[in-house]
Amino acid sequence: MAADGQDGRWLEGLRVLVTGAAGGLGRALVAEADLRGAKVAATGRRPNIDTADLPAAAIRIAADLRDPDDCRMLVHEAAEQLGGLDIVVNNAATLVCKPFNELELDDLETVWEVNLRAPVLIMQESFPYLCKGTSPAIVNVVSTAGVNGGIAPVSAYGMTKAGLIVLTKAVAREYGTHGIRVFSLSPPAIESEMRRVLPSDLSVATDRVKSMSALGRPAPPPEEIARFTLLTASGEGGLVTGTMIDLSATAY
Repeated sequence: MAADGQDGRWLEGLRVLVTGAAGGLGRALVAEADLRGAKVAATGRRPNIDTADLPAAAIRIAADLRDPDDCRMLVHEAAEQLGGLDIVVNNAATLVCKPFNELELDDLETVWEVNLRAPVLIMQESFPYLCKGTSPAIVNVVSTAGVNGGIAPVSAYGMTKAGLIVLTKAVAREYGTHGIRVFSLSPPAIESEMRRVLPSDLSVATDRVKSMSALGRPAPPPEEIARFTLLTASGEGGLVTGTMIDLSATAY
């Protein structure tokens, strides 16, 4: 896909909403969208979203995705301040690392509320705005744990990501008749706040990630992932919908 446009500003004038904007990939998505000319609303929980290193032009909206009312509020707040919505990136997620038999109800509820229910509510609330958008698209950030169960005891997390992968396909069929593309994207392992809950021997290590890559290269920086994500979500990715894009470069 080419990225045409004056000075590489191939998102010029588009309105982008990014959840989980205080995390590593979230910050990169907001920065890339801003760099490429978009107007961006960045959402996350306090105090993280207030102190995150984000472009000055980014609109910050504090929201707790465990609260259904906050999920709905952030969409309407973003659309009001941006003047509409063209791209929505459901990037926020939470991870519980426990053996399956040790999972408690609170663990299951937490990952379900953030990783699956929140994207559902955000997609529903975004729909009327996206119907009026320019080349509208929704990106649901998922994980290979939703395909292969993960390499750590993260069954609850993998369960929600598997659900989001399937949900993406279903919503893509329904929203496609309205001109809205919906796809999921599985990023490679990158250092992040969420991954720090994993045991040290399973956390991101450059040599380990490189050894698992079919390309024989370490995981790309968040900035590279963000650029690919937003380029695909832009009009340049007009044929991509209803599928999961796996950027792990892992042959399995």
